[in-house]
Formats: sequence, C-alpha cells, structure tokens
Amino acid sequence: MPMLKTISGHTSTRGICRYLTKKNRALASDYLNIDNPDLEHPESAFDWAAVMDGTRHSFGNDVPWRGRRVRTYKHYVVSPDPKDRIELPALRELAVAWAAEHFGDFEMAIVYHDDNEHGIPHAHLIVNNTNLETGRRLQDPDPKALAASLQRMAEERGLSALKSPEPSGVAARAERRSPRARPSTYRSEYVRRAEKELQDRGEYSWTADIRARVRIARSVSRSEPEFRNLLGTLGVTVSDNSPRTPRRDWIYALADHPTWRVSGERLGLSYGRERLESLLRSGGMGRIPEEGESAVVDVARRAVEVGNLEELSLLSKAVALIETARVSSLADLDVLAARNASLDARDIAVVASYARAMKILPEQRPALQPRKPASARNAHRGGAASERDSRGAIADERATRGDAPPAFNRQQDRREDKGR
Repeated sequence: MPMLKTISGHTSTRGICRYLTKKNRALASDYLNIDNPDLEHPESAFDWAAVMDGTRHSFGNDVPWRGRRVRTYKHYVVSPDPKDRIELPALRELAVAWAAEHFGDFEMAIVYHDDNEHGIPHAHLIVNNTNLETGRRLQDPDPKALAASLQRMAEERGLSALKSPEPSGVAARAERRSPRARPSTYRSEYVRRAEKELQDRGEYSWTADIRARVRIARSVSRSEPEFRNLLGTLGVTVSDNSPRTPRRDWIYALADHPTWRVSGERLGLSYGRERLESLLRSGGMGRIPEEGESAVVDVARRAVEVGNLEELSLLSKAVALIETARVSSLADLDVLAARNASLDARDIAVVASYARAMKILPEQRPALQPRKPASARNAHRGGAASERDSRGAIADERATRGDAPPAFNRQQDRREDKGR
C-alpha cells in the first residue's frame, strides 16, 4: 500500500463526497477552511461538496483554461504502515498537520475509512482547486516532495515511514535511460550543524545571513526578475550552478564576499531553483499584503545599507513565522501566541511586536482583494520585473476600478479568447 496516493478530479466534488460518505462508512471527518454549521455535532457529515463547488464558481475556477480540461480538486490518500496499528486519533492529528502545512489556504475535507482487508484506518483528503487568499487555481504540487514531507512527519511521531516504491516496467527503463538526480534533502529548511553551532554561540554565520536575505526576497517577490533584482539590492548575487552537475540549481553568494557561496537546495528545498521557479511563475507566495511587502522591502534595504544584521535577522524571522503559521493579520499572531507554550509564545510575541511596529501586517484579516501586477508595484519600489500580458493587466485594472467582480472579469476574458 503506497504511503501517499494522488488522484486528480475533473468534475463536481459531489461525486467524491457521495463515494466517501455512502453507507455511513466514514469513521470521522475533519475540515480546513470550511465551517461545519452543526457545531453541536462536529462529527456529523454535511454537504461540503456544495461549499467547494460554490467557491470555485465564484472565482471562475470551474471552467476550462486555455482549452485544457479543468482540474477541480486533488484527492490524496494517506495510508500508514499497517505494522504501526495506528489509532484513529493519531491518524487524524497526522493528516490535519500535513494538510495544514501544504494546503493552509485551500478548502479541504478529510474523511477517514477503515474499509480495507485488515481494518487499518486511512485518510482521504480532498483539496478544492481555489486558493482562498489569492483566488488562483491550485498549482500541481510535486508529489515526491509531498510524500517526503509526510514521511518526515510520520517519523517525527514515531511511526514507520513507508518508502516510495522503486519504479518498475516502463518507468524503471526510463529511469535507467535518463536518471534524474534527487535533491540532497527534502527538508524545506535545512540548517547544517556548523551553522547551528555558530548561531547557538551567538556568532556570525554567513550561511544564515544569505538564508535570511533570500527568505525576505522570496516572501515578497512575484516573478523571477523581481526576485533577482531584490536580492541584488540586498547584496546577494544569483548564478546558475555548473551545467555538469546532475541537478540544476542556483548559487547564492554575498556580493561583498564572492567566495562565500552556497547552493539553494543546501539551504533547504524551498530555496532551490526548482521550487522557486515554480513558485515565482505562479505569482509568488502572496502571504503578505501589498502595503506590508513594501514595508518589508524598505526595512530590508535600510538594514543592508547600514549593516544592521540584527534587524535583518529579526525581519527574516517575522517573515518565516508569517509563512509557516499562514497568518494574515496581527490578530492572528496574537491568537497563535496564546495557543502555544510559554517559550514559543514569547518568541511569537516578540515577532508580533516587531511586525506591528514595521506595519508588515494589518491589525485584522483583510478582505480578499485582487493583486496588482508586479510592474505596478515595481514602479513604487524602483525595481525591474517582468510585466504580465496585456489581457491580465486589463483584467486587474477592471477589478481594481470595481467595474465588475474579479471572477466575472476572468470568465469574460476567457469567453473572448474562445470566441477569437
């Protein structure tokens, strides 16, 4: 039984909802970003498919895109090792934690079954195709990275991690003909022992310095040219690694010390070329509002100009917390601090106070607004970035003026394309 099975859905979620809940075989259900109206009986099933279908329709994400069949949802099946004899509460905690880490901005229904030969509970995770923060469609995540993440989380909980099966048949022959190098680590953040020892002693680590600057640039960039331009402003050069290396990556270096070089994936998979190119093609992370992005850029530039590495590190920690905790307001940070242990709460409180002082986040969660194209933001920042195509810019302008809802504008543009 594979550890993680992935299925793409191309229809309404009503069919998969009926399949998962028929004959009362669902042991339990969990929901992310979907409010169960039956608060007195949270385990009872309700029509989450109607909620997902309505969200897709309101954002215009239930119609084909450029002639391609629309992918309406992703279906993941998480199957623990039968030898672990995992109980349902432990499986629910693992499934919800994994889902929140990768799909925190999407509507998700998690249904648990034990209808297999040995009665081992497993989880079905249904992810709607619409990002609630940006309104964009779900970009197909790397299944190997998702499986590796689930394996890591299982090991952290004392469970046996099922290794990915070796390819066989045609896949095995293709692998032998064109072997694809795997990354040295599947961790999103990878801190080597030497870096950690220096940080524990309070000493300077140039690797940590580069990591902080790249993290800041990554959090507020929406295209690769913008990312490279901002890194240059922050004193970091970006270059391709040798074409002879088995895995293509970017090499980061401090402009003042060109010999201090480190590849992106040595900092963690989320800093590598493969992951960042995919992220930047889809418009960036979008975790910080536009006003907050400008504040982050201004603070980072000033810190680099005066050599204030302490503030640069604090800004990087604030950005990292916003990314990992998926918060959208200072109120969310306050709630996060109240829910954590005392030590973590103090750290979060320091970051929240800094974010409030620097005006990185609004006080309350903002309403969903269309994002301006990168070119408009760079006019304020003074940086160069690739512009969107004219139709995307016109659609953004219409949505900003309030001529029509963003979903209507997107649908109208697609109808015009189809007519042409």
